[in-house]
Amino acid sequence: MSLSTLDGTLHRGCGGRYALQTETVTMRLSGMAAEVTREFFRCEKCAHEQRTIEQRDAAEKVATELIRTEHELLVPKAIRQLRESLGLTVAQFAELIYGTPKGIVDGWEKGKYLQNREADALIRSLADRETLERRAAKAGVNLPVLDVAPDSLPAAGELPAI
Repeated sequence: MSLSTLDGTLHRGCGGRYALQTETVTMRLSGMAAEVTREFFRCEKCAHEQRTIEQRDAAEKVATELIRTEHELLVPKAIRQLRESLGLTVAQFAELIYGTPKGIVDGWEKGKYLQNREADALIRSLADRETLERRAAKAGVNLPVLDVAPDSLPAAGELPAI
């Protein structure tokens, strides 16, 4: 069901036609919320509402960006760059973040999932070599030997927020 095929189509239940509408809703993601305006279709005769996958995805994307900006969370690219600069695999990085499933870390890096504020702070803290080594020892992760000097890695405060 796409945007172009539902507008004006017949509602089988009552014989009315669907028309494009908008609504303002509060969307909650990772324990945070954002108010967004999203589109949906409503039957002009019986008021039945229908939302397409595209409409849901678009609203969630807007909410994600609003939340990321408001809370100054790392963008997916910055998470991946930090992990790669540390020479860690997704699985190793996930273990350092209290055993977070590697699929979640992969989702953060691809923008599929939004990290909460606590996870974001923990990710940022790994830019500090002492914190990284302490977390690795606790999690049983063997850190790779880096070809770059540790002081050339970005400090936690130098990671891009947006």
